[in-house]
Amino acid sequence: MGNSKQPNIKPKCICRTMGAKLLIIVSIGVFFLTACLPQKAISPTPQPELSIVYLFTAETTFDKIEVKQGKLSYTYFEDVNNKCAQWIYQSPCWTEQDLQAKEASLSNSDINDLITLVLQTKFMELANSYGNAPPGQRYYPYSLKVKLGEVEKEVIYQSFPDAQPMPEAMEKLIDRLHELVKEKIQ
Repeated sequence: MGNSKQPNIKPKCICRTMGAKLLIIVSIGVFFLTACLPQKAISPTPQPELSIVYLFTAETTFDKIEVKQGKLSYTYFEDVNNKCAQWIYQSPCWTEQDLQAKEASLSNSDINDLITLVLQTKFMELANSYGNAPPGQRYYPYSLKVKLGEVEKEVIYQSFPDAQPMPEAMEKLIDRLHELVKEKIQ
């Protein structure tokens, strides 16, 4: 028996140290491997494409609001020359040359809010016509056409003195369109 001294190393200590080093090396390798792989962009579920056309015309009024491809368009008649002040005919006092048009961009948030409003109010489930104008009754039509993805719905509201109220879903959507015009255009 010799006098050689062997270091007093515990086998458990060696395994723990090697295991920790191995774990660090594997973690670094995985990090660099994933950093080098092409990353697929994670995006929320795309919203269906939205198109809206609101139109109201009368003898002294032209009001058209369109939402299409992220744009808000507003076409209107403003009687700056008092052309319609004494108008008594049952036809428009304005011509196409009298109309003014303005346009603005809508944000993705604006579009998403409109889509949410259409869905929450169940606009797409409305009947095609409201107001119940009897035959021969003169009325003013409010038209609202919405296309959401492949689904399209047009609702006409017939306004006359004894008409039933405009459906709430239609009224809320028209109000929101006018708010957007005030916020983005005027």
